Amino acid sequence: MSDTVQTAPRPLWVKLLFAFSLIGPLLKDAKIGGDTAVAFFALNMVLLWVIAGFVFGMAGVLAGAYILVPLVFAWILGIMLFSS
Repeated sequence: MSDTVQTAPRPLWVKLLFAFSLIGPLLKDAKIGGDTAVAFFALNMVLLWVIAGFVFGMAGVLAGAYILVPLVFAWILGIMLFSS
């Protein structure tokens, strides 16, 4: 018997997502990191949104808002449908 634990290989889409130079390390740390990694990931996303607002103006702010609207809608819908 072996004392080593075999892990399943990552799917291709996860490998490609982690390969992006800007967001990949942030996502990898949020998935594999410790207890505070998710909070730091959320803080980094907010800071990237603020930087997009400074660099691209209103278009950068709206681009982030357009991405967040369906996510928040799905989150609210999930709470309504799956809460007992």
